[in-house]
Amino acid sequence: MNKPSKSLNPIVWLTYVLLLMLPEMLMLNTHTWWDAPVSTAFNIVYYGVFAWCICALASFARPKVERAVHVLLQTVVASYSLSNVFLLVAFNRHWDAYILQFLNETNSRESSEFFSTYILSLPCLLLVAVYALLFVAEVWLARRVRRWRLFPVRRVPAALAGAVCLMVLGHTAFYGPDAEANYDRVAAWHTPIKRNAMWNIWQSVLTYRGFHDEFSRCAESLQQYNESVSCRERQADVVLIVGESFNRHLSNLYDGVYNTNPRLKARQDDGSLYVFNDVIASDNGTTQNFKQFLSPTSVDSKLAWCDAPLFPLLLRKCGYNVVFYSNQFAGTEMDKKFNASMGFFNAPNIVRHIFDHRNQQTYDYDMQLVDAYKQDQPKVDAPNRNFIILHLYGQHVKFAERYPAAYAKFKAADVKSKLPLDDEQRQEVAHYLNATYYNDYVVDSIINMFAKRNAIVLYFSDHAEEVYNFRLHVGRTDMKTDDKRALRQQLDIPFLIYMSPRYAATHAQQVERISQSVDRPFMTDDLPQVIFDILGVNTRYYQPSRSVINNGYKPRQHRLLQVDRIYD
Repeated sequence: MNKPSKSLNPIVWLTYVLLLMLPEMLMLNTHTWWDAPVSTAFNIVYYGVFAWCICALASFARPKVERAVHVLLQTVVASYSLSNVFLLVAFNRHWDAYILQFLNETNSRESSEFFSTYILSLPCLLLVAVYALLFVAEVWLARRVRRWRLFPVRRVPAALAGAVCLMVLGHTAFYGPDAEANYDRVAAWHTPIKRNAMWNIWQSVLTYRGFHDEFSRCAESLQQYNESVSCRERQADVVLIVGESFNRHLSNLYDGVYNTNPRLKARQDDGSLYVFNDVIASDNGTTQNFKQFLSPTSVDSKLAWCDAPLFPLLLRKCGYNVVFYSNQFAGTEMDKKFNASMGFFNAPNIVRHIFDHRNQQTYDYDMQLVDAYKQDQPKVDAPNRNFIILHLYGQHVKFAERYPAAYAKFKAADVKSKLPLDDEQRQEVAHYLNATYYNDYVVDSIINMFAKRNAIVLYFSDHAEEVYNFRLHVGRTDMKTDDKRALRQQLDIPFLIYMSPRYAATHAQQVERISQSVDRPFMTDDLPQVIFDILGVNTRYYQPSRSVINNGYKPRQHRLLQVDRIYD
C-alpha cells in the first residue's frame, strides 16, 4: 500500500486542466471565427501534457507524499487561476507586467483599500466559493474512479501521445530570455501559444525586468546631461497640479450634467481660468503617465522616456527651485527603489537630480496636503522662480474615502443613468461625484494661494476613470484590447490653466496665446513642451510644434497611445 502507484488519478489530472483553463476561457480572442476554437484546443492539449507531467512525477512517490504534493501544487495553481479570473472579471486585465509592477510598487494604504474594496466584495467571495466546490467535487470523485496507466500500451495511442508531448516540448523554444525575440519567433511560426496565459506571464516577467533596466537608463540620462540651459522667465512661479482619476465627462466644466466644479466653473466664467477641451492622457496608469509627461520625449518619438533627462532637471539647471508634494507616496515610502505609482523617480539615483524638496507624510484628504505645503512654504519656497508639483489623491478608488463628510453633496437618488444601476451602484457614482466636488475645492484653494503672486497654475489629471459611464463597470482596463468607448472614459481628462492678475499683466502675449489654444487636440506626453514654452527654456529638447499654446503648434493626425493603439 505504501509503494509508488506509478499511475495517475484522472480526476486529479482533470482538476489541474480545469484550473488552468478557467482564465483561458475568459481571455479568448474572437477577432476571427477560428481563433477561439484553435486556441482552446491548443491550451487544453498544452495543459493536459503539463498536468500529466505533474501527475507522473508525483506518482513515483509514496501515496501520502503524492497526496501532499498535489495539495501543495493545486493550492498554487488555484491561487494563480482564481487571481487571474478575478482580474479578468473585475478589471478586464490578466497577469501581466503592469500587474506585477503594481504589486511590487503598491504601499500599505493602497493595499488595504484594494483589499476592502475588491477582495472582500461579493463577486470575489462567490469566485472563492466556486473554487472551493471544485475541490470538494475533486475529493469526492477521486475516490470513486480507477487510476490510469501513465503510458498507453497500444501502439497508436502511444504514438499519438508521444507526438503530442513532442509538440508541447517543442514550444519551450518560445520561452527565450528576450521578450521581443519571443514575440517575433511566435509571429514567424504562427503558433497559438500567444493565446496561452503561461507564455504571456513569462513574457510579462521579462517585460517587468525591462522596467528595472529603464530605471537605470533614466538615472544615466540624468547623470550624463551636461547641456548649458537658459530660461527666459526670471520671476514667475509655476504650479503644476496633477490630479488623479478625473473623468471630465462627469464635470460641468465639460459635458457633465452634474455641478461638480462650481468654483472652477466660476473662474472659467469670469475669464481667469482657461479650460482646454480636447486633452487626453497617453495611458490609463499613473506610472506610465508620470514617466511620459516628465520626459521631453513623446510616445511617437524614436527615444524612450528614459533616454532623455526628465524636465525638472532642466528647470533646476535654469535656476528654478523644484518642489514635489505628493499625497500618494512620501517620506520613507518614497525612499524605496521601486515604490508605487511614481516608483521610477523615487529611485535614489534618479530623485536626487530632479527635486529640491519633497514632503515626508501623506494624508487622508488632499486639503491636508495643501495645508502642509502652506505651512512648509517658508522652508521650501525660494523668493521667486519656484516650480511646484502638487500630486493629489483626487478621485482614486475608494471614492468614498476621497472626501470629508461635509462634501457629500450628491446622493444615490441624484444619479442619472441609462444603465440599470441598483442603489449600491448609484451610490458608488455619487461617491465619485462627491470626490470630484471636493477636488474642485482643493484645486480652487491652491489657485487662491497663488492668486496674489506672480504665478501661473496648470491642472490636469494623470488619467481618467470609468464609473458606470456606458456599461456596468468601474475602474480601468486593458487599453490595448478593450472597447474603443473605454478610451474616451479612461483617457479624456481636464486640462486647465490659470494666470494670476500679476502674471497676466506682465505676460499679455502669453494670455493671448493660451486663450487661442483651448480647442486644440493635445496629449499630456508633450507636457514638457508646454512648460518649456511658458518659461522660455532654451534646450535642444524644446520643440515648439509640440507645445499646444505655441502659434506653431502642429496637432498630430493620430494620437498614438503607449499601448500602440490610436486614440483618434
